[in-house]
Amino acid sequence: MELTKTNLSSPPGSARHRRHFLENTFWYVLLSLVAVITVFPFVWVLFTSFKGMTDPIFSVPPQLIPHDPTIENYLRVGRQLPVGRFYLNSIVATLSIVIFNTLFSSLAAYPLAKMNFRGRDAIFYLLLATYIVPPVLTSIPSFVLAVNVFHFYDKLQSVIFPYLAGVLSIFLMRQAFKAVPDDLIDAGRIDGANEWRIWWSILLPVVRPSLATVAIITFVEQWNNFFWPSLMLHTRENMTLQVGLVALQGAFANDARGIAAGVVMTVVPMILFFFALQKQFVQGLTGAVKG
Repeated sequence: MELTKTNLSSPPGSARHRRHFLENTFWYVLLSLVAVITVFPFVWVLFTSFKGMTDPIFSVPPQLIPHDPTIENYLRVGRQLPVGRFYLNSIVATLSIVIFNTLFSSLAAYPLAKMNFRGRDAIFYLLLATYIVPPVLTSIPSFVLAVNVFHFYDKLQSVIFPYLAGVLSIFLMRQAFKAVPDDLIDAGRIDGANEWRIWWSILLPVVRPSLATVAIITFVEQWNNFFWPSLMLHTRENMTLQVGLVALQGAFANDARGIAAGVVMTVVPMILFFFALQKQFVQGLTGAVKG
């Protein structure tokens, strides 16, 4: 009789499945709300940049989609400022930093991950300790070095050389290298490969997702970099996009449409760069966490 009652009752797996479904639904709804809140400001700025003069910027209820769409806002920003030159300077500076930072950080991370020498861990932890120092504290000595020693004032090189290697990039690459089996490196040594060949031909192809992660993080950080370029670059011919578009606050003080167009010009390259490498970015972060 007890067996019959047990069989008639709902199976335990059904309740567990229902609870799992409710939990997933809750998290999906919560994450969707967070995504909407996060994306909405950019969507509002994007639509504002295409609004014509008859479209209200602030209204109740708010008007998101323009009734009179136009690209005049972008053309007006282009006529007022040398945006093309700003873009060129930003692209040159950012891509140079991305390439050299990825290269030098992986070079520094290889011995910290796979070579045994005295003081290896101490060097690594000292590098990590420098990451907690605010950049503002080092801005004065860095400025003195750039101006008086290297003579890079108001030159594009002044925003490239201080970022040729980064602590976070070294950390991510070290974690990626540590996840590579030592047997793979030993096999390369048996075949006669030296350390440079092992690093270039064996390790780098294996850790390509981590390289993409470092590249994306560096690109976003340097494309948005404003503080240091604003100290070093003062002529419009040498300004990067972030520094040059500050003039929008003066030239377009009462023009929210023009300011929105400038913001979109700044954000779109980062989005495109991320979408191009997003798969490798996720894989690289997963490998760094596991390592």
